[in-house]
This record gives sequence, structure tokens and C-alpha cells, in this order.
Amino acid sequence: MKNDAIYMGICFLLCLVKWLPRSGALVLAGGLAKLGYYLASQERQRTLSNLALAFGNTMSAKQRVTVAKQVFSNIAQNLVDSIIMERLLKKNPQNIMAVTNVAVAFAALEKKEGIVFLTAHTGCFEMMPPCFSLLGFPILVTGAKIYDDRLNRLISENRRLFNVTYIQRDENLREMINGLKQGMGLGVLCDLHTRGESRTLPFFGRPAKTVSGPFKLAIKFHAAMIPVLTRRKSDGTQQVTVYPEIIPQGETLEEKIIFSMKRYHQILEEFIRADPTQWIWMHDRWKK
Repeated sequence: MKNDAIYMGICFLLCLVKWLPRSGALVLAGGLAKLGYYLASQERQRTLSNLALAFGNTMSAKQRVTVAKQVFSNIAQNLVDSIIMERLLKKNPQNIMAVTNVAVAFAALEKKEGIVFLTAHTGCFEMMPPCFSLLGFPILVTGAKIYDDRLNRLISENRRLFNVTYIQRDENLREMINGLKQGMGLGVLCDLHTRGESRTLPFFGRPAKTVSGPFKLAIKFHAAMIPVLTRRKSDGTQQVTVYPEIIPQGETLEEKIIFSMKRYHQILEEFIRADPTQWIWMHDRWKK
């Protein structure tokens, strides 16, 4: 009964967001975000606590509250855009999501050895795979299976827009490997605490478990490792930055994995420090 109610509620919100003009849907999202900030006490407290852990006395309590409220707002508005991204990207992809330094990715694509796009839960990250597909990249993305098969189907359908290949994480490693061998771009979110294969490395100066499988996969199969991060701008558009390829250094496979992961952490941390409102601070990143 509970799952049925949740599913029906989500379906109603999806229909409402798709029916409303984008401006109206964003206003609705902003209002719900303000309400959610006060009602979701656990997420609010974790957001404020994590900001304090990461920034210490360089960010005052008042500043943390301001950032936290904007985090909730950004997440809600990015969710709206991820729901209606088919409509947004059909008009003019570059008007809603501009990509900087994309030549780096095209250079890697020409080598036909595959690309592992290392990304994170920043901006409207769900929009990046179809955007890159429209730019001409063959894209493969993975995602975790959730508790309700009906919701899984909804998510899968949305992630397969514009010829993006979507597979369940941890179930189709062979398909990921084949995709890289065929020169595809594999998009992977690497910024959250994980129960899978991982390494513990500093993130904002504190030990954090980070998924290591994508780095290992790229190194073993000679695929390019390219960080890509997006941020929501004040005008509601997205700005994607393609970073220089991470070239693994070290004698052993383990040394190369650690080097690459540290470089990814460095890039991500610098990105978040530049605008802390872009990341999902309510995630328990430094879980013990």
C-alpha cells in the first residue's frame, strides 16, 4: 500500500510538471523546496552539518543556512528540468546546456578506445548523457536499481532518451567493457559513499569511501578518464565543464587507481568550493 501511494504520488507530480510551462514548474519546485527545507529535518541537519565539516570556520552559521536553502532549491529545480529534458533538448540543446572544452572529449572519442566520463551529483546531471549523445557521442550510463520496478521503468525510460544506452549497475559489467571496446562513452557518478569496491581517500580533508570500479575499468582497458561537471546558472541554464583527461601515473595498477581518484577528488572539491550550492550536501558522504 505504501509503495502504491508513493508511485501514484510520483506519477501525479510527473504529469503536473510535464503539463505546466517550465516557468510555472520551476516556481512550484522552488516553493516545495522551501517547504522541504523545514519539513525534512534530517536532511536539513545533515546538510548544515556537512557544510560545517567541509568548510569549518571559513563559512559562518548564517552562510551555511543560506547555502543549504539554495541547495534544496537547486535540487528541486534540477529535478524539474530532468523530468522535462526531452522537451528542453529538442528545441536547442546548447540554449539549455552549454558545454565548455568539449574538444577534449572529441579528441578522446577519435582514439576509439572508449571514454569514462567521471561525473557527480551537481547541477542537472541527468541531462548530460542525452546532451552528449546529441553532440555525437555514443553514450552508455549505469544506475542503481531501486525498490519499485514501476519506478525503475520510469527512470530507465527517461535515461534512454536520445539514444542513450542505460544498464543496471553491478549487473552488466561485460556490457560496460564491450561498450568501452566499441569506443563508447561511459558516464559514471563517482561522488557518493558506496558499499561496492572502493578506496578511502581525503575529500574536503576527511576520509571518504569512493567508488573505484570506474577508475580501475578505464585503466585496465585503456579508456580515457575525463571529468565532466555541470552547474545550474542563475538564469536556469546549465554550464557543463569538460576537464582535461586524467592520465594515470604510477608503477602498479593500484598506484594508478589511487592517483586518478585523488585527481578526480581534487577537481570535484575545487568545483564545489567555487559554488557549494551545486552539490547534494544532505548525502552522508563521510559515513563511518
